Amino acid sequence: MPAYGDSGYQKLAGIRNAVVDYLSSKIRRQYQDFDIDVSALDSRLKLPVCQRPLEVFPLRGTVKAGAHSVGVRCNGEHPWTIYTKAVIKAYRPVVVLNQALPRGAIIHKDAVALKRVDIGSLRQGYFSEPGQILGKQLKRSLPEGKVLNPAMLTSAKVISKGDKVVIRASSPVLEVRMGGHALMAGAMGESIRVRNDRSNRIIEAIVQGPGQVMVPF
Repeated sequence: MPAYGDSGYQKLAGIRNAVVDYLSSKIRRQYQDFDIDVSALDSRLKLPVCQRPLEVFPLRGTVKAGAHSVGVRCNGEHPWTIYTKAVIKAYRPVVVLNQALPRGAIIHKDAVALKRVDIGSLRQGYFSEPGQILGKQLKRSLPEGKVLNPAMLTSAKVISKGDKVVIRASSPVLEVRMGGHALMAGAMGESIRVRNDRSNRIIEAIVQGPGQVMVPF
């Protein structure tokens, strides 16, 4: 039988515990490290003791990290329904800057660290491993402790406009190399325009590394 006070009314702590138990059962499928904060119910609330297990239900479909409105229903002899709010904080180690860096800086291993953070507030995403962003370039200056997300980073340019490049054209049986100049900057894997110094033709090539581009044979 549910716990109730001396007055015969439903204990508010029992309602709160039912909400916590329900949300925990749902969020545990997604996260191992989390906290649940349920808003305090009005102490003047007087509800008949429910002789059946309380039914908890979210007012939106999916339980995930963030704020929720939750209903609690009694389907007993004296039915009632109330609503409350809860905040789920789910924590994961995410990549943060451990030093301030200026715009254009290249991310190196000593500049980042993992920190336990509530990911419910990270609307633009995050990185869970430093290796995901090493060698990337900052789009803007960022302070120490900032959580990094994809919108803050771009691929670092390994070729600058005007650089001398080696143009490789290869097939399974043949490879040709020739000199050229980059007509635009490019990051690894990007397509850029280069000028073949031998023929003076302008062609599209894929950046393979510093000073190295490739075109299909």
